Amino acid sequence: MLNLLMVPKDKEFQIVKIRDKKCKMDNCDRHLTNLGFVEGAKVSVVNENNGNLIVKVKDSRVAIGNDIAKAIVVK
Repeated sequence: MLNLLMVPKDKEFQIVKIRDKKCKMDNCDRHLTNLGFVEGAKVSVVNENNGNLIVKVKDSRVAIGNDIAKAIVVK
């Protein structure tokens, strides 16, 4: 299993879990869920710039920071 920062571009992966110590608040969890970052969702990295990613999740492109990308575990 890898975090989202470690995966190659343009290859589809499945989200296994989201783990983040800072993201225990309901608002953060709800925000990621609303964006489509849920267990079992398909995700792929479209572009990377200084650790920040543009990812495709549920037919939408979303920009996320490297701190959130590290917390998303995929297989």
